[in-house]
Amino acid sequence: MSGSRVLWGQVALVLLIVFVAIWSATEWTAWRLGFQAQLGVPWFLVAGWPFYYPPAFFWWWYFYDAYAPSIFVTGGYIASSGGLIGSVVAIALSILRAREARNVATYGSARWAEVGEVKEAGLLDPDGVVLGRWDRDYLRHNGPEHVLCFAPTRSGKGVGLVVPTLLTWPGSTIVHDIKGENWGLTAGFRAHHGRVLLFDPTDELLLVAGVAPVRAKKARYYEDARFMERVLPPPVIETKPPSALPSDDWSELETVASPGGPAPDGGTSADGDSANAGIRREPELPEHEDVAPPERPGVQEFDVLDDEPDVDAAKARAIRQQVRFVARQATMDPADGLDL
Repeated sequence: MSGSRVLWGQVALVLLIVFVAIWSATEWTAWRLGFQAQLGVPWFLVAGWPFYYPPAFFWWWYFYDAYAPSIFVTGGYIASSGGLIGSVVAIALSILRAREARNVATYGSARWAEVGEVKEAGLLDPDGVVLGRWDRDYLRHNGPEHVLCFAPTRSGKGVGLVVPTLLTWPGSTIVHDIKGENWGLTAGFRAHHGRVLLFDPTDELLLVAGVAPVRAKKARYYEDARFMERVLPPPVIETKPPSALPSDDWSELETVASPGGPAPDGGTSADGDSANAGIRREPELPEHEDVAPPERPGVQEFDVLDDEPDVDAAKARAIRQQVRFVARQATMDPADGLDL
């Protein structure tokens, strides 16, 4: 509530008190004067009682003060009492308004709570979300309401509220830990009191049906300890007595030969495998085709390259042009001493 806001109800109440006091002074003066005809015609009648206009008292006081001064003085006291009573009422309402402003829960009315308010809100319980500290006690919230902490980065939200709550919260929690700091600080402690799980969608995991996921770092999943525990070591081929039982049921099995047999060129024949038969078969393609670029012949040092210009031919053409120009000049000047 703004302090500069005009409370029209309070103003109207004060004006009403002043109006009633003036009208009361008018009616009292008319009654003391016996409702004489010189006072004028009444405004209206109620049960035989005449009611005059409220400001008529001031007119009577101006014209008939000399005839009954004591009556008009008393009427003046009655009229002025309205202003006094209105002032007292206005001050009382202002005080009540100031007291109500302390209990306002709107924007701009935030303040520090007192001891009684803290205890009444139940913030000194031993369990709940840690909100802060009051003297030597911790403020905790253990109700059904939601708790929102809004503060800038590096202002102590995690170490001041989240970590203490995770270390003292007796129930289950789901923590959205982007940086992994809360997991590193509280997972070890909470693991002593219950099961703790970490779900990291950005971490590399090797998922195998029927078994727990194996953590993989840069696809080096074979270094995971849980994976090494599940993988059986290879059997050791050694001479065993005939009476010894095998440790497994596959080490003494015979090796099954390939059904296709070796191919003439040292590989396996692909004719018996229709699903994986080498390169794509086409009627015009041979059985095997090397996918390699053709070899280019080596360039010799003294090979004539076609892309170089013919220098000798260009020189010959230039000499012929010069000779023609000299011969033309000689034919034009017979006295130059040159015999053609």
